[in-house]
Amino acid sequence: MLRKSIPGPCSGPSCRAPWLSSGIFCLCLIFLVGQVGLLQGHPQCLDYGPPFQPPLHLKFCSDYADFGCCDQRRDHRIAARYRDIMNHLSLKGHELCGGHVKDILCQECSPYAAHLYDAENPLTPLRKLPGLCSDYCSAFHSNCHSAISLLTKGHGLQEFHEKDGAHFCHLLNLPDKGYCFPNVLRNDHLNHDLGVVAKDHQGCLQLCLTEVANGLRNPVAMVHAGDGTHRFFVAEQVGVVWVYLPDGSHLEQPFLDLRSIVLTTPWIGDERGFLGLVFHPKFHHNHKFYIYYSCLGKKKVEKIRISEMKVSRADPNKADPKSERVILEIEEHDVLPIYAYGRAVGKSVTGGYVYRGCESPNLNGLYIFGDFMSG
Repeated sequence: MLRKSIPGPCSGPSCRAPWLSSGIFCLCLIFLVGQVGLLQGHPQCLDYGPPFQPPLHLKFCSDYADFGCCDQRRDHRIAARYRDIMNHLSLKGHELCGGHVKDILCQECSPYAAHLYDAENPLTPLRKLPGLCSDYCSAFHSNCHSAISLLTKGHGLQEFHEKDGAHFCHLLNLPDKGYCFPNVLRNDHLNHDLGVVAKDHQGCLQLCLTEVANGLRNPVAMVHAGDGTHRFFVAEQVGVVWVYLPDGSHLEQPFLDLRSIVLTTPWIGDERGFLGLVFHPKFHHNHKFYIYYSCLGKKKVEKIRISEMKVSRADPNKADPKSERVILEIEEHDVLPIYAYGRAVGKSVTGGYVYRGCESPNLNGLYIFGDFMSG
């Protein structure tokens, strides 16, 4: 079973979840497990990631300089778009619409951006404009006719903004009134402790989790390709990599299946197998990724191998097994695992050395230790 952090009102690896009232327990960390992903309006960015504290100061969308969904690069891009829009407006348009245009553009930086743009559900199209509260929308529509066509290319909005303000604002309405802009900024329930690391009276940090995959055989890695598709890839130790889609489903056929090559066993604690997967930083352009696994070389010598592979040209959800290029191979000298006793049993494994001598070749590579028992 794999779980991932749900971007709640938090920063980093901890959060306070004010919208949930039960199911919290403490094991050094407090894991809040359940169908959190089904709840509406949790902090989340347009790329499905959690909000964060920008590493560099935001000059334009400064309302979200402490916590939100924009880094300095996106802030500069939004500022450039703002200037382009305002260059098309008259002096009166600058006076009436400047604040509205900036507010609306900067909602990409809101910690609730995914909710404002309906991005939480990957099956629905992304909004062209964020969800606006009725009073704010009416004022925007009344004063900024010319700006609306510059802000959006959505034909449905352009069709109604010229003649029907009520219908235009209905299209921008959100079902939950507390999350529309600007009400979302004034909602104390949503913004209390937003981005604050929370601890209980025992000092346990709080972390919100939701299940994203199950039924896997020793999953060892979960990564994304960084190509804008919002897929993530889960690797199993036996040598299979699965593709999971943004809606939580996974494809029936694996992305990669190396079970015939990967060396692993059913032993509990065996550290051999498929051990690593990472995508090239420019994967979107070169389609390269890298894998790390155990295998058998000539004369059945155990090795660890690092290889480069490419995605199939015919199917972006399939690796091309013929594209493997071995980058590095190293012989692996395994030490068989020893039994670990619990402290309450009254037994211990004490000291020892791995034998690398010549006089007793049958002991080569074995761990020599003393096994002490009480009584």
